[in-house]
This record gives sequence, C-alpha cells and structure tokens, in this order.
Amino acid sequence: MAINTAAVVPERLARSAGQQPLYSTLADILSREIHEGKYLPASTLPSEKELTERYGVSRQTVRFALRMLRDKGLISSYPGIGTIVREPMQKQGRFNAVNSTEDLLQFVGNTEMHALAIREVVVDGPLAEQIECKPGLLMSEATFLRKTPGSDLPMSYVRIYVPPRFAAAQVKPAVSNSPVYQNIEKMFNLRVSEIRQDVTATVLDEELAEVLQAPVGEAALQITRFYYDANQSLVQVTVSYYPRSRYTQSARFRVADDEA
Repeated sequence: MAINTAAVVPERLARSAGQQPLYSTLADILSREIHEGKYLPASTLPSEKELTERYGVSRQTVRFALRMLRDKGLISSYPGIGTIVREPMQKQGRFNAVNSTEDLLQFVGNTEMHALAIREVVVDGPLAEQIECKPGLLMSEATFLRKTPGSDLPMSYVRIYVPPRFAAAQVKPAVSNSPVYQNIEKMFNLRVSEIRQDVTATVLDEELAEVLQAPVGEAALQITRFYYDANQSLVQVTVSYYPRSRYTQSARFRVADDEA
C-alpha cells in the first residue's frame, strides 16, 4: 500500500532519519512510492515547491533527494515538463509505444546515444524526399547509435538533420541520453511546438547492416520524426532504423465496458 505522503509532517520525517541525512529519508519515501505504484511510469512527480511544502524541508533537500532518484534510474528531469518517472529496466529491445512528447523523452531517457560523426551534406533527390526539403539544400547531419545500457549491439542507427545554423546543438558527449532538439531550444532560444512521426517498414542495405552489425536484407522499422517551431518552420528531422530483432513497441489499451 502506498504511503500517504500528505500525512507525513516534517517532524516525523526528521525523526525517522536517525543518522541518515534528511534528503536520503525523503529519497527513500519517494522511491518506495514509485515502486508501490503511487507514481506510475511516465507520470510526473510533484514539483520541487510542492515537495518542499509537503515535507517542510528546504528546496536543497528536495533537490538532493531527486538527484539520488535520478542516479538510481528512477526518474528523469526535463526543462518545461518536470520530473518524470522512468520505466523499470525492461527486456532488451521492448519499449512502450511513443505517442507523445512525454513518451519520447521517456524512451530517450531509457536509452543511450553513442555519437559517431557530424558533417555537412548537400541534400540529393532521395534524401530530399525522405526529409521533405528541397534538393541542393545544405544540411548538418549527425549520426548516432542508440543502445540500451549495457548492450553491445546497437538498437538503432540514427541520422539527425538540422539547418547548418543549428549544427552546434548536435555536438554531444560520446554517450548521452538527452535529445538534440532540446539543445536547439536552449542554445537558440526557440521552442519546438510540434513533432510529427512517420513509421514505415524497410530492409537493411549494406551500409545500414554494417553499422548495425545485422544481416543485409533484415526487415527493419524506419521511424522519421519532424520537429516544428511555433511558425511551423522545420527545425530538425530524425531518421532512425531499427532491426526487427532488436526493437519492439508495446501498447496496451483499456476497453470500456460498453465496448466489450
């Protein structure tokens, strides 16, 4: 049974600490509530202000507690969205369907992006059709391998295209789990207001098979995401290739009583 945190007063929280720092006690309470289902995967935790008022502790104490939860892989924090509860460590390659920005951030937070290269490309005919821009346009292309933590084989090969003026946002650590579009928002003071996702079936050609360490001709999912600002200007396009043997999207739907 989940603990009713609203009933916990600061004095009780402090007394339960013993030799343990107060932020560790708060982290233990929140961790237990996550595991017991009070805060479900993809849901948001109360804000720092709400936690501060609820437990009568300082904002620094709350931040230290949240940092402990992040270090345990229980939560991820995103500017403008809040602190999101992460999915439990899952079977290799099996993830919830990505149908919202929150789902996307959850997915990104549970995987690792391994940087490969950045280069400028002149868009040819096939690429223009794929990323919906004019042939001859100059774009900055960054490539990555997406992996689940601890996995040797990549889950997917990712190509990210942005206008050259945003190229600095593609520069990331060797291994990271934050999306490029958020770097663009921070560095260039703009806001991505819409993401369109197209999913299609494909097969791996020699180039993709080599980089993914998969058989040539293996069936794969090609997932293309288009990122737009408030003026419907295209900010970024991401094209990802997932071999069929390494990636599964799972979704579960409730059926209303009158539909059963």
